[in-house]
Amino acid sequence: MSRHVKENSNEKDNEIIENKSESESQGDVSKILSSSVAGASSLVMLQLISRLATFVLHQIVLRYTDPATFGIASVQLELLLATILFLSREGFRCALLRGSGDVSEVDHDENLQGKSKDSIIFGNSPAGSIQKITNLSYVPIPIGIITTFLACVFYIFYATEESLATPYYVTSVVLYGLAAFGELIIEPLYIATMNNLIFTLRVRCEMVGVVVRCVITLTMTLMGIPKNNEKGKNAYGILAFAVAQFAFMLVLLIGYVGYFISNWDIQLLKPRKLKDERQGVFWFDEHLFGLAKTFTKQSLLKHVLTEGDKMLIAWLRSLIVRIFFQPLEETGPAARKIVLTTSLQVLLVLMKFHLLLGLLFIGLATNYTGTLIDLFVGPVWSKSLAPFALSIYCIYVPIMGINGITEAFVAAVATEETLSVLNYWLIAFSAGFVGAGIIFMKGLSAGAVGLIAANMFNLSTRIVWSWNFIKSYFLKDRGGNKQEMDELKRMLSVSNLLPKPLVLISFGLAWIITYFSNQFIGWETLDAKIKHIAIGGVCAILVAGIT
Repeated sequence: MSRHVKENSNEKDNEIIENKSESESQGDVSKILSSSVAGASSLVMLQLISRLATFVLHQIVLRYTDPATFGIASVQLELLLATILFLSREGFRCALLRGSGDVSEVDHDENLQGKSKDSIIFGNSPAGSIQKITNLSYVPIPIGIITTFLACVFYIFYATEESLATPYYVTSVVLYGLAAFGELIIEPLYIATMNNLIFTLRVRCEMVGVVVRCVITLTMTLMGIPKNNEKGKNAYGILAFAVAQFAFMLVLLIGYVGYFISNWDIQLLKPRKLKDERQGVFWFDEHLFGLAKTFTKQSLLKHVLTEGDKMLIAWLRSLIVRIFFQPLEETGPAARKIVLTTSLQVLLVLMKFHLLLGLLFIGLATNYTGTLIDLFVGPVWSKSLAPFALSIYCIYVPIMGINGITEAFVAAVATEETLSVLNYWLIAFSAGFVGAGIIFMKGLSAGAVGLIAANMFNLSTRIVWSWNFIKSYFLKDRGGNKQEMDELKRMLSVSNLLPKPLVLISFGLAWIITYFSNQFIGWETLDAKIKHIAIGGVCAILVAGIT
């Protein structure tokens, strides 16, 4: 009898341990999810403030600088910066943010336990998993040296005569190159920050950096205005943008380095040799390195594709998509730890949100592009084809948003083999983009609108591929009963993503009302603008109430 009681006691103890373990696991998931949501919210606000501040700054600077100078700064030099950063680090970021790099999970004693007698860390230990990510996070730095040098040399020796004639052009190119390389130096700290969910560090550093960049750009531009209303170019021109970007990098460098020196054991961030049975002694994990190379190839293709319309939207630069998509992509590694069903629900919520955001742009914004351009740029632009082109771009916005979310999910969970296959598909998509561009821009003489249409076609094909992958990912080899599979299929159906019919009808009616308001009231005078905007505001309130 005593043995029976003892067995029952052991069973109860095991049950308590299992329940405790399950409770802790659920608690970890909830903590990760709440941290991810909070982090995404902070990054959304950061991007919102950053883009709005940059937008307002550009509108002010436009009044005190000539179009050629502004074009070099906002298009050519920004493209130089984006090219260096994108090609040097993007592939490694995608690979390293997939893994677990949470140093906070491993204390100093555990780190020592993961080492051999010769201070080489065992690759299969918790410390080894983190060290693999730490080691690889330094690779973008030497790549950045090469990329920065080649890009700057190209920009200097293959620049047009107009660019070379611009004051401080070479100096500005060098400053932008140094600014890009400076950001690459802190890449290991950035990876550690994101993998440990320290979103506040990035928010604070970039917020201060944005303020410093805006203040320096505006101050130097105002200082460079010709004296006594004399005609001529701004004395500092593109140099103001270059110095401001360099200062932005310094703020990030000081902020990240200062934080980690004050709050972390720097020894945990040093590259160290690893050891396991498969590779022996090594610095870089073969799997992670292969994944990073695959993502880098993909980044090259994506960079070429996504920069195709940069000239058209230089002064807006994908405003809405960058605000909402980038934070979601960068907080993805935390969200991936959520259970399968929850992750699907989160994915669907994000997509539905972007569809509603897109309906807002299509249903209301398309009829207010003329008003917006007239307010910020003036009648010369508002009476051209620019409002129509921007209206078509409003339709492009939700397509970019959905593509961003679906491709971020693919990058987060796809195997290296699948990513390699995707690279070939991206080549096919780029060929389709070129073909669509020829048809729309040459065949139909659609100009800027044709370029937007070609990009819409390109991203739509990428969405179809990514969505098919997502469906197969959630439905393949999941087991379970027929009812569960039917529920998954229902959740993954296109009809489930679309808003309710009443919501679609309300947006359609809002578009019709604002269209006729745009046609009959217009926006040429201040009184007309007020009436037209008021009608749109009422429509927006009614639609929001129905939604």
